[in-house]
Amino acid sequence: MGLKETLVLPVARHWISGVNMDSALKDARAANSKGIGVVVNFLGEEIKEPSTADAHAKEYVRLQQALADGGIRGFPSVKLTQLGLAINEEEARRRLEVVASNADRLGQLLWVDMEGSRFTDATISTYLEAHDSHKGLGLAVQAYMRRSEQDLKRILDRGGKVRLVKGAYKEGRDSVFTTRDEVRQNYSKLLELLFKGGDGFAVATHDSVLIDKAKEMAGTRREGFRFEMLKGIRDELKAGLSKEGYKVFEYLPYGDEWYAYSRRRIGEHPSNVWLLLRSLF
Repeated sequence: MGLKETLVLPVARHWISGVNMDSALKDARAANSKGIGVVVNFLGEEIKEPSTADAHAKEYVRLQQALADGGIRGFPSVKLTQLGLAINEEEARRRLEVVASNADRLGQLLWVDMEGSRFTDATISTYLEAHDSHKGLGLAVQAYMRRSEQDLKRILDRGGKVRLVKGAYKEGRDSVFTTRDEVRQNYSKLLELLFKGGDGFAVATHDSVLIDKAKEMAGTRREGFRFEMLKGIRDELKAGLSKEGYKVFEYLPYGDEWYAYSRRRIGEHPSNVWLLLRSLF
């Protein structure tokens, strides 16, 4: 085991489920025991080799079956560049069709993650084409993107399901809102659209201000949407929302590509730097 694994992996386990599926399933069962559902992601993106994209598709099919066999309340979330979107869009659609059809067979939902802006158009078009045949398929929309209001309207007009996130990829200032207040304001605007015209959507944020807004917009409604949060972040809030009767799901990533994911989490949540530093002394 190298220095990176020795020093960083034990800390990264705070927000990832380890390097293999077994660790993710263990964390999934633990979350379920607390009344929390799970969204499981096999880490990796921007795959360059078709054989690797095929292997990722097969891993998702195995994951879907493992969740079903284990009676786990949850479902996977996949990045389209894992399925080869950066290589060949048609082949990525073919692989998504395999995974989405398997989700239908098992009676599971399936999320599609949103990635960097250079993949946004292809991700949305691929999603919408697949959603016509797979109504349990959902797509992440990033509130920090300036274009997201129009994207969200387009998706809702087609009856799509949405997971609303803030966004964590580095983008140019012309593409994204750059201040916390701007992102919050746009997130709130998109939330209103979801509560007016969406169903089966996810409010994916750890921001108490936005969670309170969602609760206010929901009123007495507890069905038709869920809260989603990352593993290891705001666990007390997850438990509290669950006790209030809201559906709460935890995002559980796993796999060998844990380091790149962890760097993004540290960048998105600077407090995680202190978690890392405390572990070194």
